[in-house]
Amino acid sequence: MANTESDLFVDSLVGVPLKDDRALMEFPFFSIQKQPRMLPLVYEDDKTHISIEPGPKGLATIWDKDILLYVISILNGRLERGLPVTHTVRFAAHDLLRITGRGTGKRSYELLLDALFRLRSTTIVTSIESGDERERRGFGWIETWRVVERKTTTGRKIMAAIEITLNDWMFRALIKERRILTINPLYFDLEGGLERRIYELGRKHLGRQKQWKISLDKLAKKIGTSRDLRYFRRDLNKIILENAIPDYLLSLEIPIKGKKSIVVFEQKEAVDETTED
Repeated sequence: MANTESDLFVDSLVGVPLKDDRALMEFPFFSIQKQPRMLPLVYEDDKTHISIEPGPKGLATIWDKDILLYVISILNGRLERGLPVTHTVRFAAHDLLRITGRGTGKRSYELLLDALFRLRSTTIVTSIESGDERERRGFGWIETWRVVERKTTTGRKIMAAIEITLNDWMFRALIKERRILTINPLYFDLEGGLERRIYELGRKHLGRQKQWKISLDKLAKKIGTSRDLRYFRRDLNKIILENAIPDYLLSLEIPIKGKKSIVVFEQKEAVDETTED
């Protein structure tokens, strides 16, 4: 894991907008709970089947996903500047921690290593198309990871950079299909996993339309919560009252007798769709 390279080239997100993958926003690929989830996460509808199996430290979480967002954004920035791209990206750990609001103390670096481990050990099986190819494919979120360490003048080792090799499924989707959206940096200020998933779904579905509606039970399924529906409704009502989701307002329609509860997403203000790729 250690490396004493003195002339270390790393990619940076300076001046580059943050991006997310549409499929990752649409479906519940990540655990939204902070305590380790050791049970599989399964999503299925008429067109899509997703099964996520945990590794020894549990399922990759929606906070671990920040690393993928960082890598996706770097690769997209290189593409837009006409620079070559490969599956492997090297970046400064400090920059990742700073941009995603994780803090830069010793504990933050330790948690970052745990996140890399979960991203590598979580196994995903999905039938979602990628780059016009449809197949049932199993993979980890990252193929490999490597921490590059450097010695300071005092002899102390520090984490100089992280090198990640992205899985082929995501790389093809980014390069060939270009299925990405710009996300608000305030996303990283959302502390709850439920709030993060709500933002993702709002960003995915509220493009040029002002409003998007979804039944409460279907929303719970897309979020990937394991909460009973009555408790999920209570959690959602709390989020509605706090009104802290960037860019989007939520409301819950009172159902007519015999009908399902409907969740309404609305834009707080117009979104500039020129930022959408």
